[in-house]
Amino acid sequence: MKGRKIALALLAMFVVSAIVPSISFAQDEVPYGPWVDAISFQSESDQAKVFDMLENNEVQMHVSDINDPDIFADIRASPNLDYAMSFGLFFDLTFNPVGPTFPVTGKFNPFYNPKMREAMNYIVDRNFIAEELLGGLAKPKFLHIPSAFPDYGRLADKFKLLEAQYSPDFERAKSIIFHEMAEMGAVLEEGIWHYNDEPVTLKILIRIDSPPRTRIGDHVANMLEELGFVTERMYRTSAEASPIWIWGNPEDGEFHIYTGGWISTIVDRDEAGDFAFQYTPRGGWGSPLWQAYTPDPLFQEVAYRLDDADWATYEERQELMAKAAEMALQDSVKVWLVDQTTPFPYRKEIAVAGDLASGLFSNKISSRTIRYKDQVGGLVKASDREVLVDPWNPIVGTNWAYDAHIILPTVDEEIIYNPYTGLPMPNVFESATMELLKDKEGKVVNSSPWLELTFVDEIEVPADAWFDWDTDSKQVVFAPPGTTARAKVVLNYGDVIGNVKYHDGSVMTLADWLAVWPLDFERADPDSPFYDEASLPEFSNFKSIFRGMRITSETPLVLEIYVDYSSLDAEYILAEAVEQTHVQQPTDGLDCFYPSIPWHVQVIGLMAEEKGLLAYTADKADANEIEWMNYIGGPSVAVLESMLAEAEDAGYIPFADLLSDYIDADEVSARYANLRSWYQERGHFWVAIGPYYLDSVDFTGHSALISAFRDYRFKADRWDWLSAPPIPESAVDAPDNVVPGLEATFDLALSIAGQPYSNERIDFVKYLVLDSAGNVVTSGEAVDEAEGQWAITLSDTETAKITPGTYTLTTIALSKDVAIPGTLETPFAVIPALSYLQALLAQKEAQLTAEIAQLETTLTEDISTLQGELQALGAVGALQTITYASIGVAIVAIVIAIYAAVAKK
Repeated sequence: MKGRKIALALLAMFVVSAIVPSISFAQDEVPYGPWVDAISFQSESDQAKVFDMLENNEVQMHVSDINDPDIFADIRASPNLDYAMSFGLFFDLTFNPVGPTFPVTGKFNPFYNPKMREAMNYIVDRNFIAEELLGGLAKPKFLHIPSAFPDYGRLADKFKLLEAQYSPDFERAKSIIFHEMAEMGAVLEEGIWHYNDEPVTLKILIRIDSPPRTRIGDHVANMLEELGFVTERMYRTSAEASPIWIWGNPEDGEFHIYTGGWISTIVDRDEAGDFAFQYTPRGGWGSPLWQAYTPDPLFQEVAYRLDDADWATYEERQELMAKAAEMALQDSVKVWLVDQTTPFPYRKEIAVAGDLASGLFSNKISSRTIRYKDQVGGLVKASDREVLVDPWNPIVGTNWAYDAHIILPTVDEEIIYNPYTGLPMPNVFESATMELLKDKEGKVVNSSPWLELTFVDEIEVPADAWFDWDTDSKQVVFAPPGTTARAKVVLNYGDVIGNVKYHDGSVMTLADWLAVWPLDFERADPDSPFYDEASLPEFSNFKSIFRGMRITSETPLVLEIYVDYSSLDAEYILAEAVEQTHVQQPTDGLDCFYPSIPWHVQVIGLMAEEKGLLAYTADKADANEIEWMNYIGGPSVAVLESMLAEAEDAGYIPFADLLSDYIDADEVSARYANLRSWYQERGHFWVAIGPYYLDSVDFTGHSALISAFRDYRFKADRWDWLSAPPIPESAVDAPDNVVPGLEATFDLALSIAGQPYSNERIDFVKYLVLDSAGNVVTSGEAVDEAEGQWAITLSDTETAKITPGTYTLTTIALSKDVAIPGTLETPFAVIPALSYLQALLAQKEAQLTAEIAQLETTLTEDISTLQGELQALGAVGALQTITYASIGVAIVAIVIAIYAAVAKK
């Protein structure tokens, strides 16, 4: 899904305390809202201090990752602590592509050249970064797709070829860079590159508050200095770096390289759209940096096709993915480095569900499941690397994970993602149906009983569906005749109108659902006061997918959405449909149709933007030299308060031509009075609808408090059924040796908690055979033989192509119940046929020799027994005894001779 990646920000933290309202419940009573009364967030970036605070019970959890291997060892050894593991954190080098010189400074930027960026893939040694710089808590990474997610498993054979192609090769990188620098007019003088008689100085923006990225930045700078570049190492915190790399104008030339970090907030089953998000102007939430991206036209076309699910068959989709991966490495505006295996620690008296992608709190599940095991209620104190980074606003506010940790518990949307499968689950609607064109039948999987899916020949958008907005007449434009869609989604929300409360006590009306829908169209119109150039790429994407919507019933509330979109999973089509009712926003919970922020709270931002006093985006704020709108602090709050006063005096209704029929005068007065009371009590304007409300914020102390919203419509035990992730555990029984030209069988056992893993719950088991250089020699799928038992057979034809040496069998088992594959790498040896035959003969000779020795022993014992028996026969003469003994000795000699002859053969 697009928009599910959040740039990580890390900053120094301070310990704060908070006074929390005490609400008591009977031990067996399940409250509305969350299990706990409140969660406080305080800033602490020193991981050793975090460990001490957890051990001393000064905090009960840390919602940022622990990346120090020694600290993690202490956490594992502690009897007081537990931890959740995640696999969705990854690091990259982000390049500024403007050039050949920066317009503002006139300084040279060699990374405007894609070949220079591509060469960086050969410079960075990802294994060294993973093992040495990150202490083994990471895996090498070449693409934005996490190696623990399904798409990597589906395309592992293609990706492994690219990984082998771009394996570290410093001399190759040097050759490319020296050639390209000369072609661009640079000159190497006394070992230093010069351009226009000035040393080429590379500004490397290094995150000092993230130890792994600090080490990565220094490592990369060292390598570039070896190649003749002067480096300026700009050590910055997240708050200091953000205005430079993501919201600053790249033409200013304030950086060449940024040590980036990302987190996937869900287990993403479909990464196709992220090629557009990471490499084209469609991505980056309207960031000026992304607007400077100029990918190869073919790459952009492929990326946009994947983003729009513009493919007819699964095979075509896989071909597009493989092509996009190849072109992404050639483009390399981002050079991906490692996937981090990340622990998130917490006290053992705490129970909480962590997401396999995002860990704790970069998702909605953690805050909705956290509780003390032995009580209902209570305060949970959480530490985080940073608290309160960028401005919050309902349209395009902060995109930092640290802000999301606090925002996500306060908002709601149509769906919540399963923390183990990544599949959407219903959150605020009661039932869902979907129609899909028949050309997708058999190519789209519906894994959820709550979604009714049917296939039809045609989907025509009704003539009364909302399709567009006329910014001149301020009227809705309905769907033109003949408008069609690939998918129709129908959602029944139940009796939400007039029954669901917002944090300030206001009750949801239909106006909340419709209030800001026109804003997306206004922001894309140059003649509108809301126009923002940064919104155009996302708006273009919205228009390419959205085909219309209409509300067919108010009680219960029923919404129809029409989109030109498809995906491998039916649930993802539904999720995309609700997101595409609006232009997507950076924070989960605000990129949906469900109105997490009520209309009267939206009004004060609309008025400030329209008057040019504040701007929703950093880009527009910078261009107009005004404040980036912030609902929770800073100079914006005074401006928003003045807008509230104007709205109160005027009885202001947003987009009045549209909404006047849905809002009466009494509601206008009551709503603004509610917001006024809220602001006077809490000093901010963040009013939402989730299970927690933003109680207080302290920008100076870097702390925040969210408290339980007991008027929330759902009870705390709603998501308690989520348990530990059932990732398959793998074990391979490999043959001692594999011989070219002979069939070889590997036995794979899949289990969970010591028991065989049900074959019915396994989606697929793939295998790859890699040589010592990482090249894929052969691949295929395993065959199930018994419950939990799978066979991998390399045919004589396959082994005939393999030369002697050391190889690795990589097995990838994907369960239907958890989206992260169980992987295992098993080394094995391939030996020459002659060596195999010699070993076989030696083994046979040893076997026969052992058998002869055993036979000699047995016959000797038998003869001895026979002689004893003969001696016991007193009636037998001495001559007869000698005769029988001689016959026995002869028999022994004959048998031994026969065995010896066989052995020689």
